[in-house]
Amino acid sequence: MERERYQGNYPSHPRPASSDMSVNTRTVRRRPRLSNVSRSNTSTTSSATVVEPDTKVKVPPTASQIKPLPPPPRSLSLSFHQHDFNSMVVYADSAVQYHISICMNCFIPSSFITIVRRLHEKGEFVSSFEMGISTQRATVNMHGTEKLMDAVLSRTGRKSDDRVWQWKWDDKPGCVLGWHRDTPVRYCYDLDAAGRPVGPVLAAFVVGALTPDAQDRAPQPASLKVSPDGLHVVDHIMTSALVVERKRLTPSPMSMNSIFN
Repeated sequence: MERERYQGNYPSHPRPASSDMSVNTRTVRRRPRLSNVSRSNTSTTSSATVVEPDTKVKVPPTASQIKPLPPPPRSLSLSFHQHDFNSMVVYADSAVQYHISICMNCFIPSSFITIVRRLHEKGEFVSSFEMGISTQRATVNMHGTEKLMDAVLSRTGRKSDDRVWQWKWDDKPGCVLGWHRDTPVRYCYDLDAAGRPVGPVLAAFVVGALTPDAQDRAPQPASLKVSPDGLHVVDHIMTSALVVERKRLTPSPMSMNSIFN
């Protein structure tokens, strides 16, 4: 009788109806397929790294939540008005910006001190300078620091059209200014290393009239218009404008006929 070949299953034999013998049954365990293992591992790994998309709808901010942009800086127009016998006030849009007073040096009655304060007579100290007929050298004080006038203010050019008054408080940006021309309008610029005016106009000073005009109208007060580019050094512009105007009105040794008018 030919031996049966194993095909993966055992041949079935009928069991006896009644038998006391125990039959040992062998169980064949099949190895799991690699495809099943890899699929299960892949699904586990991929499920751990999947990021759910953001399904929230972003609502744009309302008009009340949007902060408005600050308005662009505007030019500052200042006008000088006599206040009493030894002081004047500087207005901008009907509001006082500076208070300027003059006091005499009691030891040298021919030398006067100009004091600039903010808003009113007892306001914040801005600057001061002393000039006059004296053997002492003129001085200028900015925010509590005093220097000799000759070290701060100098002049180049002989003719009025070419004349530049140089105001150099220190080497910081914005502290080297130049006033070009004398009358009727004087313009303020930044100065380069060679002392030439550069950049936009920082301010314009209009000389005030000292006497009424032909129609007997009141004299036009002096005015100073500071552009947005010059607002960060407005105190230096104000002080240097006063000093240069004082210099312009003071007779020079070349032109004076008499010391006193």
